[in-house]
Amino acid sequence: MRRRCPRCGVGPLFQSVYTLHEQCDACKLVYEPRSGDTWAFMYLTTGFFTGLIVVAMLIFRPDNQMAGRIAVGVAATILIVCTLPARKGVAIALEYLIQRQHADPYTVPDPYTVSETETHRELDE
Repeated sequence: MRRRCPRCGVGPLFQSVYTLHEQCDACKLVYEPRSGDTWAFMYLTTGFFTGLIVVAMLIFRPDNQMAGRIAVGVAATILIVCTLPARKGVAIALEYLIQRQHADPYTVPDPYTVSETETHRELDE
């Protein structure tokens, strides 16, 4: 919710409102080492919000059907788009915690950090 690195809490997650940093500036944690790991969480939360909107539609029936459709479209857009950065931050934090819990630090290299050689190789290119 603070939109900070899940490991150190210092580095920002986002460059701008919707653009994610590749890694933490402070501890070099790679936020998404495998692209797509957070998709399931994002789809599930979007589905949850869509379900809330459907329930609200069933409870509050407008007199004018067109006005109801417009209100639902606007509410859905605002709800889903405005919560996107917070949901993405939670998804990254959960993925980090799951990977840290299941990783064996003695046999598996940490995929969430960039090694010194990778950093130097990127700088040389």
